[in-house]
Amino acid sequence: MDTTLLAELPIKSNGKSARFFYDRVEFDGKSIRYDDIAILSTHGMTTVHTFVGIPVGRSFDGVVSFKMNSGKMHVINLNSMSMFGIPIIRNPRKNEKLYPPLFDAVNSIVARYMAQKYIYAIQGGATVEVSNLTINSYEATSVSKILKKVTTINRANYRESIILDNYGVAVYDRPGELLWSNPIMNFKNVLLVPYILDAIFR
Repeated sequence: MDTTLLAELPIKSNGKSARFFYDRVEFDGKSIRYDDIAILSTHGMTTVHTFVGIPVGRSFDGVVSFKMNSGKMHVINLNSMSMFGIPIIRNPRKNEKLYPPLFDAVNSIVARYMAQKYIYAIQGGATVEVSNLTINSYEATSVSKILKKVTTINRANYRESIILDNYGVAVYDRPGELLWSNPIMNFKNVLLVPYILDAIFR
């Protein structure tokens, strides 16, 4: 077990934190090994509630979830709500500040580690499925069920992948046009996509 601490970040206003190591994350007395995670999902969004145009409440939906290979779920929950400035479920403004650094650690540590398994498999000749992309060493394809359109990403057209303001991922071609982005509710392992595409098509 690697004891090198990469990051320690608060996940609750009472001082509880998540501690990120090379091989695992620890929070709420749990130790989650990255090798054991099947699906990594994240979501962070602020909603201002109004009544006849007047702000009356605020909520923050912030979640990092780990679905394990066993099927068990572990969640870092930052969901919160206030009405008329009074916290009802935690404090949205505080959780809004806690989420971005937590997301950065999950993305740069957990997602990067998880992506390596897929990268090695692709380099070994396999075809993998990640966040509605089918990826092999030649191309990544995605089929839009609504538009019945096939998107193809390969070495010839791939430029970069970026994290969006809603914490999703967008993929751009060499001229700078959007090739692919994850649907708003499809957060399953989408953070692995930039690492995989960069490794295979750059």
